[in-house]
Amino acid sequence: MLTVGWILLVICAVAVLGSVMLLGQRDSRRARLQRRFGPEYDRVLAEHTDRRSAERQLRQIAERRDALTINPLTQADRATYTVRWETLQTRFVDDPAEATSLADALVGEVMRARGYPAGSFAERAELLSADHPRVVAGYREAHQRTTAKPDGKSAPGRRDTESLRSAFVRYREVFNQLVGSNPGSGDKAAPTGDKAVPTGDKAAPADDKAAPPGDRQDPKERPAAGLAATPAKREA
Repeated sequence: MLTVGWILLVICAVAVLGSVMLLGQRDSRRARLQRRFGPEYDRVLAEHTDRRSAERQLRQIAERRDALTINPLTQADRATYTVRWETLQTRFVDDPAEATSLADALVGEVMRARGYPAGSFAERAELLSADHPRVVAGYREAHQRTTAKPDGKSAPGRRDTESLRSAFVRYREVFNQLVGSNPGSGDKAAPTGDKAVPTGDKAAPADDKAAPPGDRQDPKERPAAGLAATPAKREA
């Protein structure tokens, strides 16, 4: 009987130890997901009825992202995309709707250049959330504002300039992360919010960092508006 008792005691101890280890592993996986996805973890959790299914979805997103090879842009590509973005900011003054739509397209183009696959917007946003979770909510908001159809019909309705300005700023936050970061670096750059955007219908969204007076470029000397514009090489 004494031997049986000891055997049972050992079995119970092993079971308790195994449970503790499993709980520790689960908490460790949860902590990694929370660190990686940040606010996206809470958003996905709110969309599910239980934490397990929410974390399963996030793990699947992480696995899809980790299967990709995301490369940094070359200096030449970074300079090209930056000048194209500056061109869009100038274009926003005269045509906010067109400039914002082109900003959406430019962000998608930069994502493809980095190595993200071409796919639906929902897929792009999910993959982006694994690398830049702090700007992906704004990316979704901007896309929603850009594609909004106020009249409920197939043709886009007239969109408010301030709504488009907010969308443009959100696209800029994503653009800054994609152009200025290395793969896996996360949201290290602190993007500027709406406070950087001047008021008034004819004001273009401001850059995150104001250039010194001597470095500012005359709009007349900028490349022709549009995404197809290719910047000329700057003088050394």
